[in-house]
Amino acid sequence: MKKIIIVFALAAILATGTAFADHPDGWGVGIVGGYYGGWEGGGYPHFGLSLKVPDLPIFWGINLNISSYYFGLGVTGDYYFIDKILAPDINLHWFLGVGGWVNLGIWNTGNKDGGVAFGLGARVPIGLSWQLDLGGSPLTFLEIFLDVAPSLGVYIAPGFHFPAGGWPIEFGLRLWF
Repeated sequence: MKKIIIVFALAAILATGTAFADHPDGWGVGIVGGYYGGWEGGGYPHFGLSLKVPDLPIFWGINLNISSYYFGLGVTGDYYFIDKILAPDINLHWFLGVGGWVNLGIWNTGNKDGGVAFGLGARVPIGLSWQLDLGGSPLTFLEIFLDVAPSLGVYIAPGFHFPAGGWPIEFGLRLWF
């Protein structure tokens, strides 16, 4: 619990500095694919959509996880308190943020061992963002990103589970309008 408090305190301190978002203005819409690894082991691929609404400093994600025994639908919301240019010559940025997640999952292993789970928690996304603005390139509306977002929360399933969460790794393509 102390580590969580330290992470949020550090986030608050950094957010009061001169680190403001550097993504384009307007709508950002994209697709995301990745892998979700749980803290207790196991993992699965996931895919989803990414959305950034103008004048709202939150990057939203809608994720779908499907396997032979599991179906999950999740929503994430992240605020990037650092979004700075890392390599100006190629317009490569890095970001660090704080956010939350909500997930509804249904599983069935085929032998009466199944159920429904609801989870929620916090996450800390960190990653790279490449905005294709290479000397007047016609692809300036395109962004490619890669991130990892360690998360911690609770699941309410047939019982209460803490800690829940993991380390999703995501790769995406976002278009800016």
